[in-house]
Amino acid sequence: MKRQHAWVFATVISVGFTTGVWAQEYEKGIVSDGELRILNNPIYPPMEFVNDKTGEIDGFDIDIGKEIALRLGLKPVFVKTSFNDLQSGIQTGRGDLVISGVTNTPARNDAMELVNYVISGPTFFTLSSNADVLKSQNDLCGKIVAGSRAAVALISDVQKWSKQNCVDSGKPAIIYEGVADSNAARLGMKQGRYNAVAQGSETLNWLLTQEPDTYNVLGDPISGSSIFAIGLKKGNLVLRDEVQKVINAMIADGSYEKILSKWQLNHNSIAGASKKP
Repeated sequence: MKRQHAWVFATVISVGFTTGVWAQEYEKGIVSDGELRILNNPIYPPMEFVNDKTGEIDGFDIDIGKEIALRLGLKPVFVKTSFNDLQSGIQTGRGDLVISGVTNTPARNDAMELVNYVISGPTFFTLSSNADVLKSQNDLCGKIVAGSRAAVALISDVQKWSKQNCVDSGKPAIIYEGVADSNAARLGMKQGRYNAVAQGSETLNWLLTQEPDTYNVLGDPISGSSIFAIGLKKGNLVLRDEVQKVINAMIADGSYEKILSKWQLNHNSIAGASKKP
């Protein structure tokens, strides 16, 4: 199946048919031409990003996708997609999986098949130059906090935290400013338009390493309940179940933990892959 705008890894993984029910569904065309097409929005390091040295996409989600494809006997093909088009891309057949830091929410569960694979949690941080003014999370009451407008679960968590810790204490609510993505949020903060940024905990170790002495993290994640999930077309239960088996096998044999360690994400691990939010 030929599609444009595909990012194909140079490493060729031998393609073979697997046995049992999966092989039967393979032959029905659920996965075409021996390729596992994975929709991804590579602007969220260390989950997914364009490697400056190689020019290819890299990151935790990329390694997870490659391992899933390898264990299914398929060739991984990564299709660069805007975050807002990930779900529609699955529904229209542009890809077989979405692996791109997508939070498992009830609405997404209604629209896609989902397999949980890592946890997240919104975290506030500001510029180090603001550390004397913004010393704790409570100092953000009444301030402008930026974050991705597409991060539905993160926005909900920020609003809930603001009500419980600001409004209910008689303080002004946090003003959440939704922007295109986390890169835009950080840029706006550096330009003085926002006081702080709310971003998933999975990104912080990487961010602090890449830009040392730039940011000041304000406390622990405000919620540890967010779960990232791999998305599949609604009704594709066979592939969903195979992906779940692969993730659980990776957890059991240690390869999941190895990939987490590579990207400094051990604190985001799950005990087992499940399907519900």
